[in-house]
Amino acid sequence: MDLERDYGLSVSSLEPHPGGFATDGWVADGTWFVKVWKEGEQPIGLELLAELHALGLPVVEPLRTIQGDLSAMDGDRAYAVFPYIQGRTATWDDWKVAARALRQVHDAPLQVMLPHADTSEPHIRALEDQLQHPWIVDRADVVSSALARFDEVRSRLGPVRDVLCHTDFHGLNVLIGDDGEVAAILDWENAVIGPREYDVWVAADGRRIPEFLDEYGADDLDLDHLEFALLARGLRDLSARVSRNVDRPGVDTWGFERIARVDSDLEEFRPYCA
Repeated sequence: MDLERDYGLSVSSLEPHPGGFATDGWVADGTWFVKVWKEGEQPIGLELLAELHALGLPVVEPLRTIQGDLSAMDGDRAYAVFPYIQGRTATWDDWKVAARALRQVHDAPLQVMLPHADTSEPHIRALEDQLQHPWIVDRADVVSSALARFDEVRSRLGPVRDVLCHTDFHGLNVLIGDDGEVAAILDWENAVIGPREYDVWVAADGRRIPEFLDEYGADDLDLDHLEFALLARGLRDLSARVSRNVDRPGVDTWGFERIARVDSDLEEFRPYCA
C-alpha cells in the first residue's frame, strides 16, 4: 500500500496488527490503523461510521484519501485508514461494559440509513449444497435438522421493536481502553435496523446470559427472535468456514457447538422474554 500516494501520509513504520475474518490489520507509526480487505472483498458501510459517531456512539471514522474517498486500492485489495485507538479487544471478563455499550447502541435514535434485517439468510441457504463437504459430511443430518428448524422458526417470527443493530458484537469488535471502558465499537459492515435479539444473542457466547442481560437491562425480549438469531449465527458461521475452506476448528466452536446448545441457551433467556 502507498499511504503517501493515497493519503498524503509519510510513515516510517508499519507493524502487523490482528485483523478480522475477512481483513488484515497494520499500525502505522502508532498513529493510524490500516485495514486491508482480502482479495475480492470490498469495504461496506464506511460512510455510516461518521453518522454513528455523530450520534455519540464510540465509533471511529475513516480518514479520507487525497481524492476524498473513504478507501483506496493496493493492487487487488482495498484498504482504509483510521485513527489508531489504544486499547485491547474485549474478553468475557469485560461483559459488564460490553452489555452497557450494547444498550447504548440500541438506545441510539434511528437517524441513519440502513437496510432492515433480512431473515432470508442466503449464506445459510448455501449450506444445503455443501452437505458433502468433508468437514461436515459426517454430521450432515445435524445440519439438515438445524436448517429445517431455522425455516420453521423463521415462519413464525412476529413484529417486534426495531433498533440499530450491529449484528457482530463479539469481543474482537469491541475495543477496551485503559480506563476499562469501551473505547470503540468496530466493524459495522453488517449493521441493520432490526430486532434487539439479533445482537443480544451474543450473551450466549460468554456463558453469562443472566448477568449480561441484567446489566443490559433486558426484560421484554422475544423468544422466537432469539431462537432465530442463535440458529442463524451458528449456521452462518458454519457456512462461512465451509464455503471458504478456512478455520476448520471454527466449524465446531462457532458452528456445531452453538447449534447444539440452542435449547439450553433459550432456557436461560426465557425469564427475560415478554
